[in-house]
Amino acid sequence: MIYINEWLPNPIGNDNCKTNCGWNVEYVELANKGSSTVDLDGWAFWTGGKSKKVFLGGRIAPGGYLVFTKAETKLSLKNNNGGLWLYGPDGALVDHAAFTGAAPVRKSFSRIGYGAADVQYFAFVDPTPGAANNTIDNGVTVRRYPLGVPLDAPLGAFQFLGLLLAAATMLAVAWAYIVYKNENLSQLIFGGDAGVW
Repeated sequence: MIYINEWLPNPIGNDNCKTNCGWNVEYVELANKGSSTVDLDGWAFWTGGKSKKVFLGGRIAPGGYLVFTKAETKLSLKNNNGGLWLYGPDGALVDHAAFTGAAPVRKSFSRIGYGAADVQYFAFVDPTPGAANNTIDNGVTVRRYPLGVPLDAPLGAFQFLGLLLAAATMLAVAWAYIVYKNENLSQLIFGGDAGVW
């Protein structure tokens, strides 16, 4: 299987570096977790919105990695609320990864695990183009994004009720603590001698 393995949306300095840049350029890396070489002719990347699909080429060996730089693909990755889609030669969606907020400078959005089929495990970590990903979290929150669910999907009824219940519980606990710590309030509400509750 071919996966989006990591992508670097926010390199240091100019995103359009073309010579002597090392790996300080926007790039996308694919990984082949299958047992045979895959020809990528007809495969495509898409970054969402009004952008056009960028078609790929080349071959990726089993267990191998293949890196596509911005200079090669002309693909422009978003530094904020970025998304990346990978389509197979038949036009079907193969993989998708996305993040919310701003991408840290010189950190790649890297796959750090292969969980359930409908969940992706990614984190911003040190880039490792052409090699296995750095799976150390480095203190960055790991986000799990269900496939096929928009990042800005509205809350469902049960999610809303859950949030409402959590907020009510937090308010009740805060109120009880305030009353407990304030002798005058405690005496006013519960009666009795000051300091006795």
